[in-house]
Amino acid sequence: MIAEIFHKSVDISSEDQLTGEVFGALRYLPYSVARQVIKDSFLPATANSFLEQSLPLEISGEWGRNVYFWRHYAGSQTEPDVVMELENAVILIEVKYNSNLSGDDQLIREAELLLRSYPNKMKFLILLAREESAIAIFNEHKTNIPTEVSFGYITWQRLFDAICKNKANSIICDDLLSLLDEKGFAGFRGFGLMNEETIKAFRVVQEAHKNVQEFISRCITLAQEKGEFELAPMTGNNTFLRWSSDRDSNAWLYYSFIVVFQRRQDTKLKNGSRNGALYVLELNFADFNIPMANVARYDYANIAKNWSTNLISPSDHWIFYDPMYNGIIEYPEYESGEMYCGTVGEPLERYWGLKRVMGYEIPLSEITDNNTYGKIFGTFKELSKKK
Repeated sequence: MIAEIFHKSVDISSEDQLTGEVFGALRYLPYSVARQVIKDSFLPATANSFLEQSLPLEISGEWGRNVYFWRHYAGSQTEPDVVMELENAVILIEVKYNSNLSGDDQLIREAELLLRSYPNKMKFLILLAREESAIAIFNEHKTNIPTEVSFGYITWQRLFDAICKNKANSIICDDLLSLLDEKGFAGFRGFGLMNEETIKAFRVVQEAHKNVQEFISRCITLAQEKGEFELAPMTGNNTFLRWSSDRDSNAWLYYSFIVVFQRRQDTKLKNGSRNGALYVLELNFADFNIPMANVARYDYANIAKNWSTNLISPSDHWIFYDPMYNGIIEYPEYESGEMYCGTVGEPLERYWGLKRVMGYEIPLSEITDNNTYGKIFGTFKELSKKK
């Protein structure tokens, strides 16, 4: 949680990570506080009233030991995100961040799991999701849930408000609020300090994006002119990769741009891709103290197999970004200006069989119109000679 709050390298898109961070912290709170947070955020009102009556007022000892994550139940393939066993009541929480339900019957399966596993307890099935998604899913599925299971929902925004209301002087609550705010779950609180500086900031970003566009275009042109590298085949007329999401405001402002090249001398495959390493240029405006270019070589176990049919899409940004920043590959320490190199014991199937990444970090301020080919493609050539 702390790493994410302070913008360190973590998988910010992981639903499981968010689940563990939020409920892992909630279970350390006094039971009375956690109980009130759940009660204050739970909807609809009819289910909320029954929940309040069913939950014990007090639990002696460490109540958090009865909070289970992704628990396996014998005879079931359903592993709920969170289960809270609270004396005569049990709460199953299905957490959604930016994903949809795992099938139309997911909530029904979870309700049936509660019925089988807790026949003598008051049973609550709670969906936790963004406001618009939570309401839509609840309305669509509320009539399908067995009546023996009380079904309701919590929105991330209401959870934020409930924690804020009950936080007292708890540093755990302060950290949770910082995390949820970082995720964009604080909800609308007014536009606050919006003035001419805001307009200037947007203009700076617009200018930076324009410069990035021109730089990418220049790199592609230089590759075509020199004939040593070429843009890897992409869907449509796209030329670069970026993270984009309507649901996460962090993705509205592009801060990482990835362009993928190949060596022309590598054997050409049926779809236009080449049977060799990929040469990745990433322009990064967030993960360093200054804007930085990552000029890297990505080696794969069997690129001919993984790339025989699929072309690169702009939404594949994470496939190249994550191995660089999210701890998937460990990189031995290196000094500024030195080559970094990270390898894995077994090829990463989720990342198209990736087995090694090596490259250099180059401050964008060092790249000019006169040295672009040397800084980018000269580095690619150097990396291509590495064994």
